[in-house]
Formats: sequence, C-alpha cells, structure tokens
Amino acid sequence: MSVYGIKDCANLSLFDLGTGNPVLFSDYANVSTNEWSAERVYANSKGTRAIAWDYDRQSTLAVEMEVFDLKWIALTAGSEIKKGESNVAKREIVRVGAGKTASLSQVPVDGSVQVVPVNPADEIEHIDVPLDEVTGGEDTLTSNQFSVKGKEITFSSDAVEGTPYAVYFLTVSSQVKTITISADKFPKNFKVVADALIREKETGNDEFVQIEYPNAKPQSNFTITMSATEPTNLSVTFDLFPNKDKEMAVYKVISE
Repeated sequence: MSVYGIKDCANLSLFDLGTGNPVLFSDYANVSTNEWSAERVYANSKGTRAIAWDYDRQSTLAVEMEVFDLKWIALTAGSEIKKGESNVAKREIVRVGAGKTASLSQVPVDGSVQVVPVNPADEIEHIDVPLDEVTGGEDTLTSNQFSVKGKEITFSSDAVEGTPYAVYFLTVSSQVKTITISADKFPKNFKVVADALIREKETGNDEFVQIEYPNAKPQSNFTITMSATEPTNLSVTFDLFPNKDKEMAVYKVISE
C-alpha cells in the first residue's frame, strides 16, 4: 500500500451553503489545520476499562494567512463589502500663511473640521485646546477662532504666520470598500473544498488530494494584529458540521 507525505497548504474554495454560489478562492494561506475530537465513555469490569463508546464527533478547520482577501474579514463578521461613496477621516498639518489662511488637500464635509495647535518640533503633540469654528464669515473672527470655505481655512487676525495646526476633518470619497461589524450579525455556513498535493514515498510522484467539508461555519472570534515589525497574521477557524448523510469531510486522492 502506498505511503504518502504532505508538504503543502491547501487551496480553498468557499461556496455559500444556502445558494451554492462561489464566495472566494484562496491560494495564499500559509497553514490549514484540520483537528478532530470525540467524546468517549467507558464501562468498567472490576475497575478496569472493558468497553468503550464514542460519540459527539467534532472538528475544526483553521486557516492562517499573512496576505488575504478582504472577504475573509467580511464573512467572519457576517457582513458584506459595500463599495461606493463614504466619509473618510483625514488629518493634515497646515501652517498659517501671510494672509492668515491655509489650504487643505480636499474639501471637507461641512461641520467636520477641527483645528488644534501642535508642537512645531514634532507636529504631533497638541499644545493647546482646539480653535472654535465660526460660520458667520471671516470678518467676525476673534482670537482662537477659524472659518472654512471650500478647501481654505481662515484664521483670526492675531494668528502668527508659520504657526502649525493639525486639522482633523471628514472628506467624501467615491472609492470606498466598507465592512461593518454589527452586534447582531454573524457568519453564514459554507461548503469548503480544499485542494493540495500529496507525494507518494516510493515514486516521489505528486498526487492530487481534495477534501470537501460540506458544512462549515466560521467562528465569530478573530484577531487582527497590526505590527510595525511583523506582517499581520489573520486566522479564521471554521466549525465543521455533518450534512444530511452525516458526512463531515470527504477525502479524495486522485492519481493521474
């Protein structure tokens, strides 16, 4: 009988279990781990285990990735990716010009602009309270006030030329992909098809192994860690359930 070894991470295809439609394909995961467990109860004879009964088989499929499709986050959150127009938060550093004005790179949403003085040395530290926005026109500006018209910010007449300010504002972008994580929405169930290569020991030939998980539901727990030194590792774990035929996984080794 052939002996095999595997040094591969499966390519995964996910299908919506309700509609049968393909949802995403992954050929970039680093690790896929399929764990199995079951409960066992014993009958003892003179204090020694004599008979065993197994029940409640359980399984999980964990996938770890350092590059990933945003759909992984959406399906784990029970959400969808919406594309279109949305407000986006911005932070820009401006300096007071000779005309007591400064310009932003984009037109802000009305009422969203906040202006606060920052330390000239690092342009990060806030060194005073935010200024107050005045909407009645620049002629009414007094100390520690500003007004906004289009991209232009006008400061009061006593503002010192060259003084740096951090400007926080919202701007409208038409090219936004939005994923919303809601308190009352959770993942759907999927059929997962995993493809990998398996190598036969004696010949060294690679054969194709395909594993079908007919009913897989992503766990709602997930962690996204962003680091300045290491790539983000996204781990998604599926709970595996039996289908109507009580099948939880089907392994097929295909030889050419």
